[in-house]
Amino acid sequence: MLFWIFILGVIAIPVYACTKMVYSFFPRSFAKMSENKKTRARRIEGLSFLGIFCILALGLFFDSHGMPGGEPLKVYEQNGMFLNGYASLSGHHVFTLFIFLCLSMIAYWLLNTKKVNLSPILYMIQCVLLLILILFTIVYLLHTGFLYTDLIDSLGIILLQIGLGSLSFLYIAKLNESMQSFIMVQAEQGTEHPNAFIAFLLRVTNHYQKIPRVWALFLFPVFLVIQLVLVLLGQRPDSSIQAFLETSSFRLSQIPAPPPEMVPGDGHYLCTVSATGHASLVKPIRMGIRHGSRIVVNRQLLIANAFEHLLEEYIPKVHKPIRRMYDHYGYPISKHIRAKWSADLVYLLMKPLEWFFLIILYIVDVKPENRIHVQYSGARERIFPKK
Repeated sequence: MLFWIFILGVIAIPVYACTKMVYSFFPRSFAKMSENKKTRARRIEGLSFLGIFCILALGLFFDSHGMPGGEPLKVYEQNGMFLNGYASLSGHHVFTLFIFLCLSMIAYWLLNTKKVNLSPILYMIQCVLLLILILFTIVYLLHTGFLYTDLIDSLGIILLQIGLGSLSFLYIAKLNESMQSFIMVQAEQGTEHPNAFIAFLLRVTNHYQKIPRVWALFLFPVFLVIQLVLVLLGQRPDSSIQAFLETSSFRLSQIPAPPPEMVPGDGHYLCTVSATGHASLVKPIRMGIRHGSRIVVNRQLLIANAFEHLLEEYIPKVHKPIRRMYDHYGYPISKHIRAKWSADLVYLLMKPLEWFFLIILYIVDVKPENRIHVQYSGARERIFPKK
C-alpha cells in the first residue's frame, strides 16, 4: 500500500508543481479564490513540499550506493551483466549541495510567510538561494541526461531529477509571486525614485505583468549577485562544481571510468548458496553443470532457475529489470553466507518464493516438471530452444 502511495506521489507532485508554476503567471486566478480554497491550496503545497523532500532523500540514498568516480565497475564474466553503476554525484562534495538544498527550502518558507516584510538584504539572499537550486537543477539534468540504461541502477538519478525539477517549479512560482507582490507595493506607493537608473528599473518592473518575458533578462545579473553572496557567506563555490566533476560516465564527469572487474559466476547466488546447507534440510538432488563448473543442485534451485527461464522466454522485458534488481542486492548478500547454518536460514527464507514459483510454473507451463528437471543438466537449450 505504501509503495503505491509513493508511486502516486512521484507522479502527482511534479504535475502539481508544474501547474503551480504556470498559474503563478496568472495571479488573478489565485486572488479570486475564497479563503477556504486558499487554505486548502496551502495545505496541498505543504504536503507536496514534504513529498519532494522525501523523494530527494531517497534519491540521495540510492545514488550514494553507486560506485565512486574512478572505481572499476563489477561485471559477471559469464554473461557480461553489470553488477552496479556509478554515482551521479561525488560523495566528497555532496554535503555542500545538501546544505544549499536545506537553506533554499528555509528561504522558500520565509518568502511564503513574510514576503514584502523582509529587509532588502534578507529578501535578496533568500531569492538568491532559490536561484542557486534552480541553477543546480539545470546543471544536474545536463549532467545526467534522460537516457536511462536500466531502471533499477538509475532509480537514484530518476528520483533526484523528479525531486529537483518539482522543487525548481515551486521556486520559480515563488519568485514570480514575490515579483508580483513587489510590483503591487510599488504601484500602491506611487513614488518616483530620485536616482534615474533605479527609477528606470522600477518602470521596467512595473511593466512586468504585461511583458513577463522581461523577467528572464534579469537572470544573468542575478547570477553575478549569487557569486558575490557566496563570497560574502564564505562558501566554497568549487565544492558544488566538484560534486559533478568528480564522477565517472556522466556528461560533466572528469574521472575516466576504468575497465570493469570480472566477478565469477553469472548471478545465481542465494539459491545456490542455500543448496550448500545441511543435507538433511536442503536435500541436494544431484550435481549440476553451470558454465562448465559442477555445482550442488537441490529442488529449490531448480525451481527458481526454471521460473527465471519462464520469464526470460515469455516476458523478457519484465525479466530484465527483475534480474538487475536481484544482481544488485543478491550478490552482496551471498558473499556473507559462509557457514552451513546461514545457508540453512537462506533456504528457509526462500521457501515461500519457491512455492510461489512452483505455482506459477504449474499454471503457465504445459510440462512444468520437464522444465524444472532439465535445469543445470546441459540439455535445457536442446529441449527448450530460444524463440
